[in-house]
Amino acid sequence: RGRRGFDLWEGLAGDIVIREVDITDDDQIKALAAEFRGEGLDVLLNNAAIHGPRDQRGTFGALDVAAWLNVFRVNAIAPMKVTETLLPNVKAGGQKKIVFISSRAGSIAERGLLPYHQNGGPYTYRSSKAALNAAAKSLAFDLAPAGISVITLHPGWVRTEMGGVEAGLDQETSVTGMRQVISQSSVADSGVFRNYDGSNIPW
Repeated sequence: RGRRGFDLWEGLAGDIVIREVDITDDDQIKALAAEFRGEGLDVLLNNAAIHGPRDQRGTFGALDVAAWLNVFRVNAIAPMKVTETLLPNVKAGGQKKIVFISSRAGSIAERGLLPYHQNGGPYTYRSSKAALNAAAKSLAFDLAPAGISVITLHPGWVRTEMGGVEAGLDQETSVTGMRQVISQSSVADSGVFRNYDGSNIPW
C-alpha cells in the first residue's frame, strides 16, 4: 500500500499497468476484476504477504489473537479470494497457471528438521503459510478439470525487507529460479510445493 509499493516498479520497461489494491478488501478486488473483465491472464501470481509480530506476540505463551488473525487474513485468506475473483481471467488465458508464493516455514513435515525450523515460533507466520499451502493443494484438485495448474513456491530465504540482510539468497537468483519453475510447469505439476530451484518440498 502507498507510494512505496509503486517505487518498486520504477525503471521497468514494457507494457506495464499498475493498480494499487488492498487484497483484504473484497470491494477493491471486485473492482479490479470488473476493470479487466474479459481479458485473459496467463499467470496469476499471488505474492503479497506480511510476517506479523516478531516478538513474543507471535510465539506460544503470549499470542496476540488480533495480530494472528490479521496475518491469516493477508497470507491465507486474501490470496484465495483474489484467485476466486480473477479465476475467469485465468480461464481465458493461454497458460492457465495460478502461483502462490508461500514459504517452507509452512511445511509441517520439515518442522524441527532444518536449523532455522527447530523452534516453534513464529506461530503466526508459519501457521498462515501452512493454511495457504493446504488451500492451494485443495484448489489444485478443484481446478484440474479446467486444465488450470496450481503451483506453490518457496522463494528461498531472500534478502528483502521481510527476509532481512542476513538472508543468503539475492533477489535475482530467487526470481530467476521461480520464473523457470513457473514456465516449465504444466497441469501435470499442479498441486506441487517447490523450492525456487525446482526441488520438491514436503507439505
